[in-house]
Amino acid sequence: MQHRHHRTSIRSRAVLAALAGLLALAAAGRAEAQITGTGGSTITGAGGSTGSVFQASDFFTGVQRFPPVNLTTFEMARFFNKANCDCSTPINLFISLLSSGVAKRAGSGITTGTLSVVLGTTCGSITGLQNGQAVGACLQIASEPVLTFLTQGAYPIPTDARTLSTYFNAAGTTFDGGTGTGTGTAPACTSPIGQQFTQTVNFNFNFGSGNIDLSIPLMLIVDLVPPPPPTNVTVQGGDEALVMNWTTVDSSLVPDLLGYQILCSRADQFQVFKGTDNDAGGTNGSPFGPAFQTCPATRAASGLAGVEGLDPAFVCSGQLSAQSSSARVEVLQNDITYAAAVVAVDNSGYPSEPVVHFGTPIKTLSFYDVYRDQTPQGSATGGFCALSSSRPGAKATGAALGLFTLGSFVFAARRRRRKGRRGQ
Repeated sequence: MQHRHHRTSIRSRAVLAALAGLLALAAAGRAEAQITGTGGSTITGAGGSTGSVFQASDFFTGVQRFPPVNLTTFEMARFFNKANCDCSTPINLFISLLSSGVAKRAGSGITTGTLSVVLGTTCGSITGLQNGQAVGACLQIASEPVLTFLTQGAYPIPTDARTLSTYFNAAGTTFDGGTGTGTGTAPACTSPIGQQFTQTVNFNFNFGSGNIDLSIPLMLIVDLVPPPPPTNVTVQGGDEALVMNWTTVDSSLVPDLLGYQILCSRADQFQVFKGTDNDAGGTNGSPFGPAFQTCPATRAASGLAGVEGLDPAFVCSGQLSAQSSSARVEVLQNDITYAAAVVAVDNSGYPSEPVVHFGTPIKTLSFYDVYRDQTPQGSATGGFCALSSSRPGAKATGAALGLFTLGSFVFAARRRRRKGRRGQ
């Protein structure tokens, strides 16, 4: 009886659990995707019947340089510099679905909405937009329907380094990109805060709600500030060489200091080591490659040339370490005046302003050169190698012969003693 009662109790509990599950399903109704509208990183697709969730980890974002090749993290940290900004170097921003995003695409049910690409630190939330459009300290540079992006799986956005180097002040006026016209704007490709800054590229998804349902940020380091030049520079002439010394830049003030490099010119206008500029900002055919980067168009517009114009064709040394405080520039011509400057270079390839100094290589004279060039010849004095210019007298000659004879007797006596010992 007890076993039968126990089996009845178990069946009753199972029936009650099944009824509770049916009631829960009935109360839940149709599963719907949740839209937060706050720019969170985990947002569901609007209208999805399966509850598919797109996350930031479902996407790849990056920067491409032409021909379209994605910059590595190392390259991207050094790409947005003054030279590329000045030259408006063309690039692509790029976003694509990763394999996890592709797997969620079919079940998302998304048919409306917009993917917008917006610059600005606070532009990944609804507070930075008005009616879906960027306002204030935000700059929208591109957009396309979300459905188009999901169908193609990738979205390249043509732009340039100048646009992405735009600095926004607190009032919302754009600075460096040249898009702002209000008061307080700074010249293009400069940082009004006097240091490098972080640019935020926001890939904002509106899945049909009218809000930003998912924002994926891409952080870029923009360096538009040069390091200070080394101080106390001296130039000393050597044999077919110039020796340069300087006081190093304080690395605590310039933590991204890469090192130093020397530029020089013959007679303040001619190249010392032949090479031709190339489109990459370097030189072809020269024994030294530039550790820095400049924009040819900016150099031409400045009217400066050679060393003063930071022309890479005038580089006269390899890259020197950040601890270097001297260098020797060799294979020069004696008795010719050269212009030379040592510049500090930071990690983004931005050189300091060149401060030009002048020096003349000179032939280093040996003792023989000095001895030979005396008037009368052979009258050099000092040291045991100096010779008298007068003829020796009789006393001096006699003394010398006496010393020689005495030395001969001593030498002969020593030899006889050695033979006698061997005979014993």
